[in-house]
This record gives sequence, C-alpha cells and structure tokens, in this order.
Amino acid sequence: MPRLTILPLLLLLSWPVIAREGYVRSLSGPIFEGHLRFESNCVVVINAAQALLVRVPLTNVAELVFLGPMMDEFRSVLAPTYSPWQGEDIGSVRWSGYTERIPEGFRIYGSGTNVLSDSDAFHFVFRRVTGSSEIMARVSQVALTDPWARAGLMMREGLKADARHLFLSVSAARGGVFQSRSQAGADTAVTLDAAMSLGCWLKLRRDGDRFSAFKSPNGKRWTLVERVTLPGLEDLCVGMAVVGVREERLNYSVFEGVEEGPRVRNRWFTPELELRSGSMQRGQLASLDESAFHFEGRPPRDPVSRASVANIRFQPLPRTAGRLLNSGRTGVLLQSGEFIDGECHGLSGGTLTLNSIPLGLCRYDLSVEVVALVLHARGAPTRLPYHVLTADGSSWVGTEAILDPQGVRLREPTLGLRRIAWPDILEFHRRG
Repeated sequence: MPRLTILPLLLLLSWPVIAREGYVRSLSGPIFEGHLRFESNCVVVINAAQALLVRVPLTNVAELVFLGPMMDEFRSVLAPTYSPWQGEDIGSVRWSGYTERIPEGFRIYGSGTNVLSDSDAFHFVFRRVTGSSEIMARVSQVALTDPWARAGLMMREGLKADARHLFLSVSAARGGVFQSRSQAGADTAVTLDAAMSLGCWLKLRRDGDRFSAFKSPNGKRWTLVERVTLPGLEDLCVGMAVVGVREERLNYSVFEGVEEGPRVRNRWFTPELELRSGSMQRGQLASLDESAFHFEGRPPRDPVSRASVANIRFQPLPRTAGRLLNSGRTGVLLQSGEFIDGECHGLSGGTLTLNSIPLGLCRYDLSVEVVALVLHARGAPTRLPYHVLTADGSSWVGTEAILDPQGVRLREPTLGLRRIAWPDILEFHRRG
C-alpha cells in the first residue's frame, strides 16, 4: 500500500507548482485523485481540499490518467501568423467589391462580367506568393445574380485584366468551371464539370511550372480536375475570385475553411506510423532519408528508423485494406484502390517516390493519391507491460518504464529508450 500522509493545509499551499490534475489507480486497489507531480519512479498525488499527500511508487502504478490541461509552467503556445489578404477589382467593373470576415471564413462581394476571352472583369481577394503555393477552400454559397455567376480559387500573374492565370470555380446553377490563360492577352481555355456543385471543396497547387486543380465533396478525398504548365512565372497572386456576370447588382459568395501555404495539410487526418512492435506515432512527416523518417514541427521530434516502421497511413484505411498490411508485399495503396508493388525511394515536399520494378520511379502526391505506404509486415502481436497514450494521438508500448520529474523513459522494443515528457502524456498504463 502507498504511504498516506496528512499534512497541514498551509504546508500543501506552499508546495511547488503542480503540473497536472488526474488520478492514479494502484495495483493494490485504491484510486487517488488530485494534482500530480513526479519524483524518481514515484507519482505524488496532492489533494488540497482533503489535505492529503500520497506517494505511489512505480511498482504499484496500474494506471495514470490526466484529467485537466497542463499548467502554465509546461504550456508553449505558438500563435499562427497570417499574411494579409488584399482586395482588388480586376478589369472594368461597375460596382466596387469588398470583403467581410465571418466565423466560417470570408463573404466576398463583387461585380464584373466574366473571366473569359482575352480580358477579365471580377473581384479578387488575394495574397502575393513566391515559390510553391497551395490554396484550399469550400465554396458554400454563390448568389444567383446569374446562373453563370461563380466563385472559386485563382492563381494569377499580376493584376492586369489580361494576365496569365488558372481559375477553378463553382457556378450558382451551372456546375463547375476550370479556366486557364497560358499567355497574356490570349484567349482563355474553358473546361466544364457538371458534377461539381455548391458546397464542394476546391484546391489549387503550384509546383514549379506545374499547376494542378482538384475538387472534393468533403475535403478528405480529392480528384484531379486539370493540370497545366505555365512556365516562367515568378511571383503569383493567389486567392479567391468572384464573378457576378450581371452588373446591375453585386454578387456575394461565401468561402469557408480557407488555407494557403507552400503545402496545405490534411486537417482531418494526421499520418500514422505503425511500428513493427505495435507502437503507433502520429505526426506530420517532413522527409525520409536512407535510414529514418523525420517530422515537421517544433520542438523537433526524434526521427524514427526506417527499419522499425511496418506501414504509414496517410488516410483512413478502407475495410478491405487490412490484409495488405500483413501480406508481406511492400508498396503503396492508392485512393483508386490499386496497390503498386515497390520500394519507397524517398519522401519529401508532400511527394512519395516509389521504385517499382515494372514501372520504374513513380511519384505520388501524399495529400490526394496515397492511402498507405507498406514497408514491412507487421510483427506478431505481443502484450507488453507498459502502454503510454499521448496528446497527439500516438500510442507507445514498452518493455520497461522509468518515471522521473520530466516524464517517462520508455524502452520501446524497436526504437530503444524513448523519453516522453509529462505535458505530452494523457495516460500511462501498466499491465499485470
């Protein structure tokens, strides 16, 4: 049984700042709830309301669960920064457009008769971008100023009415439209897509001279609409465009969930690395070299050795895909349902390169094409004595564990000794 000490309330209030609220379930039976701090291989539970202090040694810890947020001494918040959006009427318009910020994103008002032929007239909300860019948004509303009134995403070489551009939009009543002008002052190429409708998600991407347009009904699974090459572009204006068609009144359109950056992450699913041991680490992958996977973000995470990874899931797995993970085949599972056999040659900048014997070097877009990468067969399931769940959704198993004031040192079967800080831990379990 743990040693229970009754302390004067004054002594408890003078105790150093406590890290987290939670409870400890002991192997001997009792459950202790309160503020938790940590000594070497010992959990200290303090409950000021009851004037209690309990020390539970690691040898008597069955389960440790945190209930409240981390205290300020551990908290590190990085406030996101956003470059400003600008609004501009392009070409000749009758009424000046403007933008309202709403909780969902933007409500943009604009007139202008069209983006077509050799000159354009519309309202544009944009930011200037150099280099790679990706923009994504859901178009939830387009006022019916005309059946062909539309709103969508645009990448444009400057603000002249005849500038080179690509424009993926949804109309009020005529489906989707993809447009591009390859030379300044030239005619605009147009492709119609009757399957697109209001409420769909749109995405534009620039990789060097290659520009791609995608659509999605839900923002999770994407379909390529068109791919064009526009060489020689330097700076771009990237943003949202509204075309009213009829000049007698302003059109208003609503854009939700707008994101722009060198690469827009999947907001609904974080990649999951399943290790051959049974551990699972979630995180945004930056790259893969010959020996290890490396993660994005600060503070930097320890890399994970390539030899230890069984598979990586970039999207939720279809029900029928489970057998592939144990089949011994290595390669990639695509959203089309096709499995391409091969060895992963590299991963960088949101692109996976596969060395396939029948196909040679193949490159796949991680955000729209790849469901999973299989590197090794899963190991035989084993029940290890220690299990740690972390705030980012990762799940770690270990053969040994050591507690100290900074966190848990867990011996993971394939990675060796890993340190997991207390602010990152949600639950710690010891199996009997």
